[in-house]
Amino acid sequence: MASMALVLLVLLVFAALYMVLQWALGKWLHLESRRKFPTFYNETHWKWHKIMCWVSLGILMSSFIWVMILQGGDESLWFVLLFAIFAGITIPELYRAYMEWKYSEQRKEYIRVLLSVAYLLSFMMILYVTDFFWIS
Repeated sequence: MASMALVLLVLLVFAALYMVLQWALGKWLHLESRRKFPTFYNETHWKWHKIMCWVSLGILMSSFIWVMILQGGDESLWFVLLFAIFAGITIPELYRAYMEWKYSEQRKEYIRVLLSVAYLLSFMMILYVTDFFWIS
C-alpha cells in the first residue's frame, strides 16, 4: 500500500511540475494559454497527423507483441518496450513541433512542444534507470 502511495505521489508531482513548466514557458515566450485540443492548420497537417498516430500505434503494438508474446515477456527485453514508448511519443510530437514552427501564428509555440517532449522523455528515462516500476 505504501508503494502505491509513493507511485501516486511521484506521478502527481510530475503532473504538477509539467503544469508549472507549461505556464512558465508561456510567460517566458509570451504565448497564449495552450489549447486543450490540437489545432490543424490545413488538410495536409490533419492527414499527416493521422499517419503519425497510426505509425506510433503500430510501433507500440508490434513491439508489445514481439516482447510479450513471441519472446515470452523476458525481462531483458523491456528496453524494446521503452524504446517503442519513446518512439510513440517522440514521432507525433516532433511532427507537431514542426507544424507549429511552420504554420502557427505564435511562432515560438514549437519551443514549448519540444521542451515538453524533452521533459516527458527525461522523466520516463529516470523512472526506467531507477527501476521505479520494478521492470528493468
